[in-house]
Amino acid sequence: MTLIQLKYFQTICKYNNITRASAELHVSQPSLSNAVKELEREFGVSLFTRRSRGLELTPEGRYFLDEADKLLEQAEQLTTNMKHMSTTDRTLTLGLPAMSGSLVFTDLLRTLYARSPGTHIQVMENGSLANRSKIMDHTLDAAIITRNGPLPPGIGHVALRHVNICLYLSVMHPLAEKDTVTTDDLDQLPLAMLPEDTFLDHCIDQYYEAHHLKPNIIVRTNQLATIQQLVATNTTAAFLLDHVLEESSDIVKRTVPGLLPAEIDLIWKSSRHLSPHLKNLITAARNI
Repeated sequence: MTLIQLKYFQTICKYNNITRASAELHVSQPSLSNAVKELEREFGVSLFTRRSRGLELTPEGRYFLDEADKLLEQAEQLTTNMKHMSTTDRTLTLGLPAMSGSLVFTDLLRTLYARSPGTHIQVMENGSLANRSKIMDHTLDAAIITRNGPLPPGIGHVALRHVNICLYLSVMHPLAEKDTVTTDDLDQLPLAMLPEDTFLDHCIDQYYEAHHLKPNIIVRTNQLATIQQLVATNTTAAFLLDHVLEESSDIVKRTVPGLLPAEIDLIWKSSRHLSPHLKNLITAARNI
């Protein structure tokens, strides 16, 4: 039994069809058929029953698939861990949302370089939702995210900052005269929002839906300078984390009842081997 035989078997089971498995793997159909026959011969069991509509797993085949899935996952994890065990200088890939990153990244980097000046970081600009997904599939070494709910299993984290969500308005907007904005005030209010893969977009969408409203989003951008200009010129309002924009002679911020505070975290996949550089990043996060 080899890992390649297990991969062939797993892909055949995905489609219950050798032809489609062959197309995905770019391996000839006879090679796949032979791999199955060799496994059946090795263990003395039938893994498939041939039906007119395709292949059907036998009870032994279903058991074998469950175990093969576990072995292949362990092999993939081992490969990832070994690649991250190097103690030589390397680049860490860090997922960074534009908004929450602007609040914590400078402090994180300064603390990291005071401890580990040889570390190099490649920043990948993604929203929080995309960052969580990329952590789980090993695309990123670590990421900064914003959340106001629990993290899924398998993710390690360090809390970096607790922060409120505010509505930013031009001083020329009528709502700027109010201390608190109501849900009625939000109806049809033109908004500039971050892209759809962000925590804030998901949060605001849920808030509006809970109040039977639909956000009037007229522009989406991850350029905070653009959002600042749109708000300052009274073109739109914007929901952002507190302190992302500073209040000025042009811009004010207001609280909105019912909007839960958020937490900014550094996250990583807890099952992975922690390289010395990733350990230093986590330590830096705990000390800012």
